Parts: sequence; structure tokens; C-alpha cells
Amino acid sequence: MKVQKPSDISSQNLRIPLIHAMISHTAVNKESIESLTPETDKKVTGVFVNVEYPGQTAKVCARLYKGMPYFCRTFEDGERATIPLSVARMINERIGYEIHSHLIDEEGRPLKGSKIKCRYKFMAEF
Repeated sequence: MKVQKPSDISSQNLRIPLIHAMISHTAVNKESIESLTPETDKKVTGVFVNVEYPGQTAKVCARLYKGMPYFCRTFEDGERATIPLSVARMINERIGYEIHSHLIDEEGRPLKGSKIKCRYKFMAEF
């Protein structure tokens, strides 16, 4: 076995230690639901509407940001309620399903064509 001298070692074979930067755990988008804090998450009053199945109850559960107490509640359709703003935004923005459309262009390739249909709405009264 041949022992390499320091002059024989090329710079390509040297292992340079990696420097790891600290990872920030703060939300990048200041308008997102996850960027809210218990101090900025105010209560809102409004009416819950079940769009998918009118007249039926709906259970909504969430813990959306660090420090938020777990929220779980069963809403009646048309019920007036006071809930955190983050939960109201989640109901309006995230609870839904995607309706796919099967469109094909002239060359036979599929086109992306879909719409988000909401399941529930929370109409807040500010």
C-alpha cells in the first residue's frame, strides 16, 4: 500500500466540512394562517353554512399554529357562532375538494382544468 505525501493530495480529495446555517422556523408569508399567534388571532362572530349538505351538521377540528389550543366543534347549518379568525379562514380557504375536468388539447395531451369547490363557509360579521 502506497502512502500519499501531503504534496500528493489534490484539493479535490480534501473533505471540506459543511457549514450548516440555522433554519428559521418563522412563517415566511406574514398573511398565512400559520403566521398567526395567540395575541393576533382574534375572535370573530358569524354564521356557519354547510354548502355541501345543507341542513346537516359538520364537525371542524384544527390546531393551526404553535401555541393554539386544539379547536373542535360541531356546527349546525345556519348556526351563529364566535370562533377564532384562524379557524374561520381555514373553513373558507382550505376545506374543499377539487373537481377535475378531463380536457384534451388538439394533440391529445391532457390539460389541467380543475376548480376547488368549498364544503363549508363561515360568513363573518366584522
